[in-house]
Amino acid sequence: MSFNLMETAKTVLDEMISKLGIVAEVTIVDDDGERKLDLKSPEAGRLIGRKGQSLEGLELIVNRILRKQTSEDENTPWVVLEVDGYSVPRKSAAERHGRVSKSDIERLEHIAKDAAKEVKMWGEPKRIGPYKPGERRIIHITLRNDPEVETESDAEADENNCKMLTIRKVEQ
Repeated sequence: MSFNLMETAKTVLDEMISKLGIVAEVTIVDDDGERKLDLKSPEAGRLIGRKGQSLEGLELIVNRILRKQTSEDENTPWVVLEVDGYSVPRKSAAERHGRVSKSDIERLEHIAKDAAKEVKMWGEPKRIGPYKPGERRIIHITLRNDPEVETESDAEADENNCKMLTIRKVEQ
């Protein structure tokens, strides 16, 4: 992970914490090749929150801002936050916020390409899903450069925020 990226993340986090009115010192730590942001604060409990939810939220926001600033580069590494030695378990922060494993990405890309192929062949819209937001995003990204099809997420979502996705042929 580049030093500039970590400096940017540190600046973003410093600003967020000051706006929250929490006193904390943020440092960049290199832990066996994995860089993370370490926060030291007398108000560690407020930063961590119940079951790590506040820290998880901060981590998510910092990472979303970084992705926006790096032109939403898919390869931007996930920045880990740690408060007085406590960090959010990797599975919860990464997977709950749209991070999808490489095998899932490949599976979703395959589904998207197959559905697009059917739509092009038959000319009929095809509904696939339901998918979570991170999964829908992968399908949208996979097909966005295909001029013959367009994708659209349904307005209705179930209790898990899963929506159906419609792929249709572009009228020319």
